[in-house]
Amino acid sequence: MPKSVQFSVFTKSFVIVFSFLFLVMITSGLTVSAQNLDWQLNLEDFDAQSIVVDAEGNIYIGTTDNSVKKLDSDGNPIWVFDGHRGVVNSITLDNNGNIYSGSSDNTLRKINSDGQEVWQYDRHWSNVTSVAVDNSGYIYTGSRDGLVRKFNPEGTRLWTFDGHTGPVHAVAVDSEGNVFSGSTDNTLRKIDADGNQVWYYDRHWDAVTAIAVDAEDNIISGSRDSEVRKFNQDGRRLWTFKGHTGTVQSLATDSQNNIYTANTDTKIFKLDPEGSEIWRFEDLRDGIFSISLDNQNNIFIADNNMRIKMLSQ
Repeated sequence: MPKSVQFSVFTKSFVIVFSFLFLVMITSGLTVSAQNLDWQLNLEDFDAQSIVVDAEGNIYIGTTDNSVKKLDSDGNPIWVFDGHRGVVNSITLDNNGNIYSGSSDNTLRKINSDGQEVWQYDRHWSNVTSVAVDNSGYIYTGSRDGLVRKFNPEGTRLWTFDGHTGPVHAVAVDSEGNVFSGSTDNTLRKIDADGNQVWYYDRHWDAVTAIAVDAEDNIISGSRDSEVRKFNQDGRRLWTFKGHTGTVQSLATDSQNNIYTANTDTKIFKLDPEGSEIWRFEDLRDGIFSISLDNQNNIFIADNNMRIKMLSQ
């Protein structure tokens, strides 16, 4: 059940960055443009593992205190859902404002826009590590049990894909209902809407930890091997970006198919659709669990030091 939020739980500290400008990187031939860290919200005693932003700019976080929280665009609390009994690893939103949360309590839950639980599914055999939803409201989960599952909007499981040989860390879905899954077996797999494997790519050097799909249904993967790769729908690798030095934890894309990469190395990169660096932001000081974009392409960041931040472009 949702409960009222005491504002004392949150200690808001706004960080204003005045006219911050990176120099031209002569040696690499890259121009790093100015970004502003507009605000920072201290969460005090828990981390946000996952962050998403809706069309109105409201912020949702899945946290290590076993809850899903909704905040307004300034970080002020709106409601808390505390029905989980484990860390909330992943959250996503559908087109109707419903929230889906996957947790270390092995459950997937649907929560309405008022913070009320609609249903739960409790037959994952291990942690639910990633959740995605398509434009028709079908939900997909990846789990440490190595399985990918698809559900209808009412919470009925439609199929289970068991082609991975390790825990599934990431799932994402395209406009046609194909789902892409990444695992500690170092593979990226494409699964069609009926649960059949279409192809797999097995040349990541370590676990696949993040996946995004752009507006043209190209697939972007991030890995524990520090690399970001882009693939077309046929599974052909288009390019590899090697600018990070740690695990790629989260990826996002904008309407122009630019790619945003977040990493345990504390950096965020913006790449163009061809994989070239547009800018980097290196002043975060802490590793990053998750990023999400709003309608103005502001970047919302959940870091590993109990803070969320907003970076404007």
